Formats: sequence, C-alpha cells, structure tokens
Amino acid sequence: GTHGNLLQQAVQVLGGKGAIDGLGRQGPTIDLDHRHINLPRPSAPSFLAMDRSTGKILWTDNTPGANVLHGQWSSPAYGILGGEAQVIFGAGDGWIYSFAPEGDGAGKAKMLWKFDANPKESRYELGGRATRNHIIGTPVIYDGLLYVAVGEDPEHGEGIGHLWCIDPTKRGDISPEIVYNAAAPEKPIAHKRLQALEKDKGDFAKPNPNSAAVWHYSVVDTNGNGKNDFEETMHRTIGSVAIKNDLLYVADFSGLVHCIDARTGLPHFTHDMLQASWGSPLIVDDKVYIGGEDGDVTILELSKELNIIAQVSMGNSVYSTPVVANNVLYIANKDQLFAIKTGAKSEPVQKVEGEEPSESAE
Repeated sequence: GTHGNLLQQAVQVLGGKGAIDGLGRQGPTIDLDHRHINLPRPSAPSFLAMDRSTGKILWTDNTPGANVLHGQWSSPAYGILGGEAQVIFGAGDGWIYSFAPEGDGAGKAKMLWKFDANPKESRYELGGRATRNHIIGTPVIYDGLLYVAVGEDPEHGEGIGHLWCIDPTKRGDISPEIVYNAAAPEKPIAHKRLQALEKDKGDFAKPNPNSAAVWHYSVVDTNGNGKNDFEETMHRTIGSVAIKNDLLYVADFSGLVHCIDARTGLPHFTHDMLQASWGSPLIVDDKVYIGGEDGDVTILELSKELNIIAQVSMGNSVYSTPVVANNVLYIANKDQLFAIKTGAKSEPVQKVEGEEPSESAE
C-alpha cells in the first residue's frame, strides 16, 4: 500500500548507512573483532525531512557521514528559538545539529549550527574504555535553551558522561573549542571520527569565541575532598532530561539521579538508585518518577532537597519512561503494562492454561 511504499522510499534514501534493527532504530554493521565499524554507505543521509501529509521527502543531510561512531538513536526536537524555527538532531558522531525545517528552498538542507558534545581529546572505542560518546536521548528545549547529554549503547558498559546547556540562537560551529594543527595553526581542521584532537600529530585546541555553551556538567567536587567521587560524576545516559521550575532531573546509566539547577548547571543533589536506568524521568505535579533495570520505580519530591517519597517494585525491569495521559500513569516493565489511577481497582488476571503465574506489582 501507500504507507509501505513511503517507508520503502525512506529506507532507500537512508540506504547503507545501517540496518534497521528489531527496535526500529537505525544502526550500522559492526565488525566482530570490535576494531572498527563498517558503514556500507557513509554518503547515505543521516537526517531527512518529509511532508507528513504526502510522505514526500523534502530534504536530506548526511553531515556525520563516515564519522558515525556506532549508530544513531536520538529523536529530533523542534522549537521556535530566537524567533526562528529549528529542528535539532543528536547525531551518531557525538555532535548536535540544527536545521531550518523547510530546508534551503531548493531541496537541500539548511544547517543553522552544530555543537560537539564531547571534549576534543576524547577517544571512541567500543566498550567502557571509550571517552567519546554518541547522543542517545532526545534534546530538550526549556525556556529558550537546549539541554542534551551524551551516552552509549548499554551493551558497551558504563563510562564518563557530559550534560550541556546550549544557547541555540547562535550560528555556525558553536562548540566550546576549535581544533587546529601546528602545520597551519590558524586554520581549523576537519573533524576526525575516533579522536578530534591528536596531540602526537600536532593538533591543539583553542577556545571558540562563538561558543554557545551556557554550562557543562560532568564532575563537580561537591564535598571538597579533591576527588572525583562516584556520586559527583555524570555518567553516560540514554535518556533525556526533565525540567520544571528550573529543577533539571536526569538519570544516568550507572544508576545516579542528578538534580541540577537548569540555569547554572550546579547540582542540588545526586541519588544512587543502585540500579541502571535506561529511561528518562517523568515529572507530574510535584513528583518525579524514574524507572530502573531492577524493576523499581523511584518517586522523588520535586524539590532542591532529596526526598524519596516511595520506591515501588514493578516486578521486572523498567527500561522505558513512565507516561501520563488522561490522569492515568502508564508504566511498562519488560513483559507487562500497568495503568495506574487513584481509586482504580484491578480486574483479576485471566490465567492462561499451562502458564505459570508471574510476579507483578500491586
């Protein structure tokens, strides 16, 4: 049918950038020796815009090209920022890109700005050894600013993370630093996939006078002991931030919940849930809900102070983000979906012949 043809058209446009896996995400082919990543068609587009009514492809862009590290997971964000519409992508090369939604008017993309979300000396390797990461979660727009964190495929373990607040009204390369080489010290060099800055090859960085970084959160020595303690470190995350009343919450893959001042980037507190977190926080009224791999949903008070209201077991891993619709809270664990509402009563579960009863949350 029509929808099938449109989907096939989109897949053909994306071409050999990667194979679409069982979760509907687009990821490249990985060499089994883990030494390199094989992108069958680096020239294939990474981003595309379509007319939602007709399915016509309006423009495509392949900016990351061969610099895609492992795969591309992030969904785009849209907003009117500085009086101009922007569609913002977190890409598989660790950069964030902003485009004009309508393109350049001639069927091509119109890039507004780009931002490298990793330190220039960071290096990409498969596994927990890497210090360069992708953008996994969706960028979040709040009060005219953009918030985004870096992460990695959970199969490759924990690692250092970075959370950024970005001014999206600037244009061009708005990264915190620009890389140069001693051979031509006044000319910026092209971005390199595995490591943007290689000192042994004469590379060096200068602060970018056009930087749009409002603040950067990674390690904050809150107890003043001169060490980078676990609870003081932002780790890789595959979720997005949630913000209300200038209180920013983000859960990292190592199990920490960070509550941060959205204006300054300074932490109010961190809390170790003792379980990996894959999803994003949900803020409803004055409560914050965060699920985890061990099956517990932690409920915090929306406050600068840490106040754990409850920790509820859902009986199995909660990988996704809780959702509220029509005054009903929906939480999915690995094999069950719960609809929770004040005053609701559960109907008895119909037992399937020959099936063993499973544990579930009350």
